Formats: sequence, C-alpha cells, structure tokens
Amino acid sequence: MAAGGIMRALRRVVEAWPEFRRDFPWRGLKDPWRALLAELLLVQTDSAKALAAYTKVMEALPDPRSALRLGEGAIAELLRPLGLYRQRAKAIVKAAKFILEEFGGEVPRSYEGLKRVPGVGDYIAAAVAISACGEAAPAIDVNVARVLSRIALGRDAGKRYMYDRALRQLAEQISWTRELLFAVIDFAAQICTARSPKCHMCPARDSCRYFQSRGQAQAQA
Repeated sequence: MAAGGIMRALRRVVEAWPEFRRDFPWRGLKDPWRALLAELLLVQTDSAKALAAYTKVMEALPDPRSALRLGEGAIAELLRPLGLYRQRAKAIVKAAKFILEEFGGEVPRSYEGLKRVPGVGDYIAAAVAISACGEAAPAIDVNVARVLSRIALGRDAGKRYMYDRALRQLAEQISWTRELLFAVIDFAAQICTARSPKCHMCPARDSCRYFQSRGQAQAQA
C-alpha cells in the first residue's frame, strides 16, 4: 500500500477517534521533560498502573535537576506501584544526569537528539518528539506496528516488529502528529486488538488488507 493509501486509512481512524478515545493526563504535556518522564513510566506497564504513580512523580520531578537531588532511592519509592521500580528510578536518574551534562538541563527537542539520551529508544524518542515538540518521527511501538502492518501489509507485525524493514519504511512515510499517534494507539487498544480484533467496527476496514484477507479466508472456509 502506498503512503497515500495508508494516510487515507489513518485519517478515517482519526475521524472516528471520539468513539474510542481514552484520556490520560500525560497527553496534554508540551514540556519535553515531563513527556519523557511519562513515557518512561509507561515502559512495560499499563496505563492504569502508570496513573497510580503519575501525579506524585510529576510533582516530585519537575525538571532533570530535581531527579538528581531526589536520588534513586526516593524515586524508586514513588515508582513502586509500577513494578521494576528500581530499574525505572535508575533509568530516570541516568537520563537526567546526561541531559544536565550534555544539554545544560534542557531536554533536546528533536527525535535525533532525544535518541542520544540513555534509556531512550526509538519509540520513546519519537513519541516525545511528536507529542511535546511537534516534530514528525517514525513512532513504532507494538500497538502502532499492529495497526500499520494489518492495514498496509495484510499481516500481523510479529514479535520482532522493530526489525521489520517494510514496517519501518512505512512508518517513515507517515506525517505523524500528536492527534494521529494517540488515535492509532487508542484504536489498537479498543478496536484493532491483538486477539479478536473488532473488524466490524473498524472505520478503515474497506482499505485494510488484513480485513480483506480474513474475509476471503472465511468465505473459503
């Protein structure tokens, strides 16, 4: 599927977003540090657990310097509801230290700059760049990978989606915005689920290769 085709399909997802939209406090963040913190909270956990720690973490860590003042031990206690809290605290302090030493305490506002920060991988860098800095970047997490792969490639992304060259090239052609990224994530969580996707509710099903192949398979069964 060409870039124009996938963008048309994704525009239908955005148009239908009010039907399956979820609201989280971190989605309105325009401060790159706070957006980065939120993404670090969400690594390997669900949004409900992240919410349990979110307010206290944001109040205690308004900037990178505050993370060094507070230290790993105190930050770990704030993160205890999330699990893996010691590892998360260590990652936050390490990132804060690097930002202070390399960028004078100012979180980089570009995708490439964010990728230089320890513990910040491709997806986190892209998510922060898109949501807080207004820069389009190839945001590919498990949810985005599933939606793009199904619509454009007609297949599930698989566990090694981060190494899928076709998927990466597709994501790089998309004009990512905050609205588009959040709509796709919510669409993956509510409609285009990993198991038993609700294809009958999908606003992009007429353009979805996965839906078309499933329909043909069911017709032949």
